[in-house]
Amino acid sequence: MSGAVLFDIGDTLVRRPEVGPGRRIADALGLGRDEARVIGGWLFREAFASPRVLAERLRDAFGLPEHIDEPIAAIWEAQETEPIEVDGATACVAAVRERGARVGVVSNIWAPYETGFRRACPGIVPLVETWQLSYRAGVAKPDPALFRAALDALGVAPANATMIGDSLEKDVRPALALGMRAIWVAPHTTAAPLPPAAGDVTAAARDAFRDEDAARVLRVDDLHAARTALARFLAGGRLV
Repeated sequence: MSGAVLFDIGDTLVRRPEVGPGRRIADALGLGRDEARVIGGWLFREAFASPRVLAERLRDAFGLPEHIDEPIAAIWEAQETEPIEVDGATACVAAVRERGARVGVVSNIWAPYETGFRRACPGIVPLVETWQLSYRAGVAKPDPALFRAALDALGVAPANATMIGDSLEKDVRPALALGMRAIWVAPHTTAAPLPPAAGDVTAAARDAFRDEDAARVLRVDDLHAARTALARFLAGGRLV
């Protein structure tokens, strides 16, 4: 069957740092949690052309001194090198394309982390047909606009698309709400309440999802399991 698979980036295709960029910048500048949330909102929804431009915005917003350019540049440059490909990521995306499905990326991300992703996953980049990134679009998941833009760009109906991501609230639930299927990459080490892993999709799924949604979502431990499930589904079988 034809269709599309949309992938998240952070903690799906690459490992991300435990502390997000908004909090890292706030900590480096001696700012608090409220300011960190504001900064994070800017980073994921605005296309800053350089660390210098971002530093100017921070100075204007928070009355900061001139010498903040260096720590901002250091965090920016770190984000360009920190992403590390998740085991099985390239093979999973390649398998989707080999099955004749189209591939898109839908991710909350900022400019240097996109650079880092492209560096970490050079085999994935040419396989992606549409990039719906929050900092370019001006909206962030779970806003359905990013998902709709990806589906429109690929010319695929929601019923023929699957979202793969690590976040229940930002990847799985919004995809299901649009009528898509979803694969939730959630290892057993996560603290989140989980529906069952592949092969066990009965009562536990109904604890996390409505009955009609549980039939369209599969939890897997890693991208190797996701690849197997996708191969079955794209060959005309069931996802769950």
